[in-house]
Amino acid sequence: MEREEETREILLPNWQGSGSHGITIDQTDDGVFVRRIQQNSPAARMGVVKEGDQIVSATVYFDNLQSGEVAQLLQTMGHHTVGLRLQRRGDRSPLPGQPCRHETFVPGSPEVML
Repeated sequence: MEREEETREILLPNWQGSGSHGITIDQTDDGVFVRRIQQNSPAARMGVVKEGDQIVSATVYFDNLQSGEVAQLLQTMGHHTVGLRLQRRGDRSPLPGQPCRHETFVPGSPEVML
């Protein structure tokens, strides 16, 4: 019987872009892989990311982004598979593990055609 590959999702708080967590990646014909973990980096201290792990997807949480940043990010996605977590406007229940805080829709905010 084949061993199932372990898939896990990690949360990288305070993402500051390239180099902020100490993970070096490498792209091959087989996918994107973790090439190296910098010693004493946030990723190394977490102990969850290992060299050789394949990165199969990424989730970006919009809770601390300005609407213009969200629009720009979504417009640059190109021809890729994108999963969106949606919530109905009337639903005021918090997402699992998150405090209940909802901003109201601001008329006139930038629109993005998806």
